Amino acid sequence: MSKIPVYAHRGYSVKTVENSMKAFKRAIKIGADGLELDLQLSADGVAFVTHDIDFFRLAGNKRRITDMLAEEVLDLKLGRVFYRKFFYSRVLTFDEFLQFVAPTGIKLNVELKESFLGKKEKIKEVVEKTKGIADVHFSSFEFSILETIHEMQWDTQTAFIGKKNSEWDYVLSLKELDAIHLNKKFYDSELMHKIWGAGFPIRFYNVKGNEKYIEHPHESVIGWITDYPKKILQRQKRR
Repeated sequence: MSKIPVYAHRGYSVKTVENSMKAFKRAIKIGADGLELDLQLSADGVAFVTHDIDFFRLAGNKRRITDMLAEEVLDLKLGRVFYRKFFYSRVLTFDEFLQFVAPTGIKLNVELKESFLGKKEKIKEVVEKTKGIADVHFSSFEFSILETIHEMQWDTQTAFIGKKNSEWDYVLSLKELDAIHLNKKFYDSELMHKIWGAGFPIRFYNVKGNEKYIEHPHESVIGWITDYPKKILQRQKRR
């Protein structure tokens, strides 16, 4: 039976706020192998654990994080419209997250979002902060972000998040990359086999847990990134 590592996408956020402390604690409790999280930068350069560039979806606030000071981000109340009035979560700083997660030994997949574009010093800063984490890799849709990490010449794992129209000939020529992340719709596709043929292992995201290939995956697969970690762990007979 496959024991491919299972990464809880933005924590285990069923019935709780994504990328929240509660979501990460729940993921660890159910036995996820890793946590996937997103980082964005505030106007004053503080790294926060959040996915969107604004807070409309999570807090009903249309302001962009890049236009907000850290203290303003920390004042936000996250959650569904009714619940956030009374049982809200708040946005975690990356420092808070690392302080919590470091003793657990869990694997980390840290996705650097668009607010890091052109911010080389901030990219280097967040990478340096993870030096005490045993198993961590950084992923991004943006080449320039990953290239900044490669320039550091640290032994830091990186993964490019690919799309159908990505410049694949160029991507697969970048031997500094350690892996490729793909949407599950590309599983067993010509693209998947091209990537594997070029020597790159793959982590698939948007996996639901009901896919037939979960129990006996292709040899290229080194991770599942999912909103349903419990279901995949059950399929792997680990729960």
